[in-house]
Amino acid sequence: MKRDHLLFFFFSWLIICTFTNCQNDPPLPKEPAAVVEQWQVWINKNNFEQARRLSTENTKEWIDWVNQVLNEGNITEETTSIFRNIDCKVDGDDATCFCQIEEVGETFADTFFLIKEKNQWLINIPETELESSGTLDSLFQILQEE
Repeated sequence: MKRDHLLFFFFSWLIICTFTNCQNDPPLPKEPAAVVEQWQVWINKNNFEQARRLSTENTKEWIDWVNQVLNEGNITEETTSIFRNIDCKVDGDDATCFCQIEEVGETFADTFFLIKEKNQWLINIPETELESSGTLDSLFQILQEE
């Protein structure tokens, strides 16, 4: 009898978790600027699984590559990005966000491309950027040597 109660409790818990998503993932932002900021926070903290939630397939490929390079180089440092300005231009299901970002006391311009899929804005790193990852490989090698 006691075993039946335990099995009932276990299966009830399993069903509840299935329908309520027991992973406790934070809700995803819905506006392009908020998506850019949240995605960058997760990337900076090496929280690649969460960043994948706000990423297209191209971007997931880039994240996997960055994760691999960091793991191979045993690099665990986290960075902080302060967005000084974000200006997003939306055109249908495409958005481009022009940003002024401060990292380690330096301010620079960056551009994020987004695509709306299933009512969610996602960071989209274009194919051309993925193809130039050979340049990024050499930058990571320099970082590893330091």
